[in-house]
Amino acid sequence: MDGACDQRDASLMSPGARAWSIDLLFGVLLGGIAGAILAVNVVIFSGIDGGYEATIPEVFRENALLGALVVVILVAGPVAGVVLARRRRSRLGRTRGG
Repeated sequence: MDGACDQRDASLMSPGARAWSIDLLFGVLLGGIAGAILAVNVVIFSGIDGGYEATIPEVFRENALLGALVVVILVAGPVAGVVLARRRRSRLGRTRGG
């Protein structure tokens, strides 16, 4: 009975879906970290009061354009991370003959 249950659980996610899930997880995680680092550096170099401790509403109060840029960077980081992870996987698949 355990073997049938294990077989059914193993078939829940195809290899393609598993690869997509892994790319999504690592892309969002690493891209989010990179985006956050970049956003903090943009805030620091812009001279906003409070520097790295400034919240997004504080950044918007001082400079709306900079606040919008920070939000775009924070959103673009995870998106770019997923895109890069997917491209890396597709290139690795072509070089390995898969």
